[in-house]
Amino acid sequence: MNSQTMLLSELLAVFKKSKLLVFITILLMGGAAYYLSQYVIEPKYEASTQVLIVPKQEAGSNVVDSTQVSSSLSLINTYRVIMRSPAILNDVQERVTNAPEDISEVLVVESEEDSQVINIVVEYTDPVVAAEIANVITDVFANEIPALMNIDNVRVLSLAEIPNSPISPNIILNTLAGLVVGFVAGGVLALIRYTFDKRIRDEHELELLLSMPVIGTVPVIEKRDMAPSRAQTPPGAVTTTKGEKPHVQSPKKARQSS
Repeated sequence: MNSQTMLLSELLAVFKKSKLLVFITILLMGGAAYYLSQYVIEPKYEASTQVLIVPKQEAGSNVVDSTQVSSSLSLINTYRVIMRSPAILNDVQERVTNAPEDISEVLVVESEEDSQVINIVVEYTDPVVAAEIANVITDVFANEIPALMNIDNVRVLSLAEIPNSPISPNIILNTLAGLVVGFVAGGVLALIRYTFDKRIRDEHELELLLSMPVIGTVPVIEKRDMAPSRAQTPPGAVTTTKGEKPHVQSPKKARQSS
């Protein structure tokens, strides 16, 4: 327990001595994350539509049994594959002017378990194009399914609207992540700096290094402290300068001048 406490205290001491380095690293990483999220990373918008796979009813009957529902559910995965197939996307590519070269890269087709609803989600940098792609995929799929599957059981539940705000990047989350990364990076740099710095700064570090108590210290004497001080000239002393005659100052004049 004591060793763990000492280790924790040493780590805290390292961070305390390198707090400026850690602080600067946090600011740099957080600022870089904010700048990249705000000005470099291109925002993406999300538009989605929903289609319903209805059970096939028997002729002359308005009752839908569990077998028909299970049959519709079994078609969900097949329909999801069809939505991403060239049979649908090639037609969408021709109808949407500014669509990307590979629509499948911006398209997500999903459905919840035991649900007859399929969600068609498009994530793209242009909100208008994203909504148009989602709506055209829904329209082409609903029109092509009767010919492909020989069954008309697709109903459009909702069409996509033009999104107003992007879904990514999340500036706040990215900035917080940058701050955390900066703290970790600053801590690692502080530990590296402490590891390779072999200087002994105080008595405590010396005691830890030698495992011996410190019984005395030698004070540091600056060079200016070693310079001789100029003595005061006593009254009546003879003062001379180079090239001049000696001058004797009387005690009376010395007292008057003082």
